[in-house]
Amino acid sequence: MKKLFGLEKIKALSYPAFKTLMIIHFVLFFLVILIGSRLHFSIPGFSVKGLYQFPNIWEFFPWVASWFNLFLAIVVIVLVGNEFAFKTFRQNVIDGLSRNDLIKGKLILIVTIAIYTFVMVLLAVLIFGFINTKELSFTIIFENSYLLLVYFIQAIGYMTLGLLISIIFRNNGLSIIMFILYYFPIEPIIRVMFKSEARRFFPVKIISNLTPTPEFLTMTSEKTYTNASGTSSLDFSSIGLLPEKLPLGITLILAAGYIGFFIALSTILMNRKNL
Repeated sequence: MKKLFGLEKIKALSYPAFKTLMIIHFVLFFLVILIGSRLHFSIPGFSVKGLYQFPNIWEFFPWVASWFNLFLAIVVIVLVGNEFAFKTFRQNVIDGLSRNDLIKGKLILIVTIAIYTFVMVLLAVLIFGFINTKELSFTIIFENSYLLLVYFIQAIGYMTLGLLISIIFRNNGLSIIMFILYYFPIEPIIRVMFKSEARRFFPVKIISNLTPTPEFLTMTSEKTYTNASGTSSLDFSSIGLLPEKLPLGITLILAAGYIGFFIALSTILMNRKNL
């Protein structure tokens, strides 16, 4: 494991575009949340600051970070595509690695990138949360913090899908195009052919729903609004602006299943195709 990690680190860091792409990813994320923090709406009863306060920030920041998961998947596609283009996979096998080791190495890379994004979002949450939250308590600070782990799994999901597509097409340009096309419009078009109940179970839909659109009406409200049942009436789902969601537990199980499927299929293709 340590040997594979060292090998992947050397490969990634020796590729200038990798470092450039990761810096761009970092800058874009912080640029978006910084710009958002400077926005001020003069709508009575609502404040954007609510999004930057505990516990809402645990939901809002992972959602913003999820916008750039496609970017992370493209990074993986480029790195894997280069392995095929420059015959480094073939050389690694000649040097004694198995084909399964090649997949393990890329999974180590994917988890490492996911850990980087996890830490990046965590630091942003803590910095902005402590700055903007007036009344702090242990409960308020850590409420909904589990959503950051959900984002971590989502990032792995997008990158393992990118890994699979890059192994199938073995060309950076074609793999990136096919990945983007599958994300939109191929899978959405396929989903339309099924009943509404079945549309929620497609891979990209499941993985993207791990960080659903936050309930901005509730999160930015300066007052607490409740209906007769005692639940918030200021949310998009209850007023019909968003479709009904699967429970998070089921979504996580399905996402883990798809991640396992992507990895298994990638392993099969890596063992059957010429390097």
